[in-house]
Amino acid sequence: MNPSFCLHGLRTIAYLSVIATSIVGTTCAAQAFDSTADSLRLIPLTTINSSGDGYMADPQPVRLDRANALREVIISGTTHAVLQCSFPVLAECFSSRSLRVTGGSLQSMIAAAGGQITNIQNIDLFQNDRGEWHAAVTIGIHTMAHPKHWTVVAHAHPVGPVSPDTPPTDWAADSLLAGSLTEASNGNYDGKYYEEDGRLYLLYVRGIAPPPALRNEIVLQPMQTETEIASVPASVLLTPGDRDGELNSEWYANTQAKLVEAPYLSRVAGKHLLVYSTGAYLTEGYKTGVAWSDSLMPVGNGRYRKVLLRDAGNVWGQRGRLEVRYLLQSQKPQWPNFVGKQVVGPGVAAALAAPDGQWWLYLNGFAPGDMPEGADGKVQGSHRRPFGLRLRMNVPSDRRVGEVSDSELANWILPQ
Repeated sequence: MNPSFCLHGLRTIAYLSVIATSIVGTTCAAQAFDSTADSLRLIPLTTINSSGDGYMADPQPVRLDRANALREVIISGTTHAVLQCSFPVLAECFSSRSLRVTGGSLQSMIAAAGGQITNIQNIDLFQNDRGEWHAAVTIGIHTMAHPKHWTVVAHAHPVGPVSPDTPPTDWAADSLLAGSLTEASNGNYDGKYYEEDGRLYLLYVRGIAPPPALRNEIVLQPMQTETEIASVPASVLLTPGDRDGELNSEWYANTQAKLVEAPYLSRVAGKHLLVYSTGAYLTEGYKTGVAWSDSLMPVGNGRYRKVLLRDAGNVWGQRGRLEVRYLLQSQKPQWPNFVGKQVVGPGVAAALAAPDGQWWLYLNGFAPGDMPEGADGKVQGSHRRPFGLRLRMNVPSDRRVGEVSDSELANWILPQ
């Protein structure tokens, strides 16, 4: 692979078992930015203070019960904090509170299996219609037999007094939901709960091919309860590539890997919208795509349909081939929805409707000029920060996903 973007530094993505070689000291050639960068109205959601409060890696809106959903937006993620903003959403309206997660009773199970917890990430809070709070968390594990850590998805419960009107900030893991405590495997991360029509699901990412040509898939697992998986297999929603094969835009930097990750589901006009990310998340190549389905679970062996555009200008290196029309990207100034002047590596995004019917995209990325490198020369992922962007939804209730052209599908969701 010969990537055409400038790598600002890469770190080992241990939870995916991908090692991306660091490229340090590379100088990006001056690039011409199109007017798209100035026309999309991205706003910062937090103020970054001198202590670093306000940064948020992997922000995802929390599913709330009806009363809370009408009042505010709550965001959690990999950064051990919870963000809150009462409607209406405005620039820098989110306040931040620290959040604590421990291995809880799951830690003794991990120790009994000969392992240790290395890190806790993807802390995705969830509130059901009874006002109860739960969390799906991604936990890193390693053992003497497998010193490079792998990840599992676990359930966590609140510790101490709980109010239905306030997200708990103290959590303990207790149940394994996806992955193994003894067998190292790729994937099993980005876990979050999804509820629709009274049914509960676990949405997460799992591996389907090992390194170095790592591949993964986004799946939806029916659940009996927040801690118990239903006795039916998960359905695959999305994989790398499209109907014509693999895509150049999905390379994970300079590795052989291609990934789709950071899924978030929404229902719009009877359709199902999957927002996802691809590329290497500490580089300009990380970006946000969307895919659609008429049903929550794809029929047969189908997948959610990505929004595609023909690459007539050879932007991605395969002239005339269909490529993904990303909702946001900072990699190619000549491709739609380039936002490189406002945010670098826009990803881990989610589409959510406000009570007034206005749709918003919540995401993270680096502010230009704020991608510091550590002593090892790798970009510090902790400097990702949350942004918001209004969306225009033009989803027809009388058209099916498979019936419309690529250009029609591209107009179903547009950044403002």
